Amino acid sequence: MQNLILYALCVGSIISLTAGLTNNLSYSQIHSEASSDSGATQIFTSTTSEQSNSASIQRSSLSLSAANLKQPQILKINAPSARLQGEISVNGKVVQRLNDSSSKLDLSPYLSVGQQKIEISVQYSPPTAAVSVEVQGSGNNISQQTSGSGTLNYTLDLDIQ
Repeated sequence: MQNLILYALCVGSIISLTAGLTNNLSYSQIHSEASSDSGATQIFTSTTSEQSNSASIQRSSLSLSAANLKQPQILKINAPSARLQGEISVNGKVVQRLNDSSSKLDLSPYLSVGQQKIEISVQYSPPTAAVSVEVQGSGNNISQQTSGSGTLNYTLDLDIQ
C-alpha cells in the first residue's frame, strides 16, 4: 500500500513538472482584497493560462465598483533584466507603447461603467527573463508573472458596476 502511494505521488510530480515546462515555465500569482472604504468592492473572478503557438496567453477578470474609478488604478509592467517592446490597449485602442524595462500607467481615465478590456502585448528579450504585470488600486492587487517564451499576451477583463 505504501509503495502504491509513493508511486502515485511520483507520477503526480512528473505530470506537474511536465505541465509547467509545457507552459513555457509560466508562473502566476493572484491576490485580491475587498475594501469596505466607501462601500466599494473588488472581486477577483478568474485567471487562466493557455498554450497557443508556443506563446503563453494569460487572462484575468476583475469586478469593481464605479466609485473606484475616482482613485488611481495603476498598471505596472516590470522586467528588470529585459527589454520590453509592445503596447497596452484599452478596449482595442492603444494607450501606451512599451520600449523599456518597465512601464506604469493609470488606467482610471480610460475606464467607465460596463465591460472593459485591457490588453498587453509584449515581446521581451532575453526570453528567460521574468516579466511581471501588476494592477493596484482601491484595495485590489493582481499580479502575474511569466518567463521563458519571450512573449507576453495578457488580457484583463474588467466589469465595472
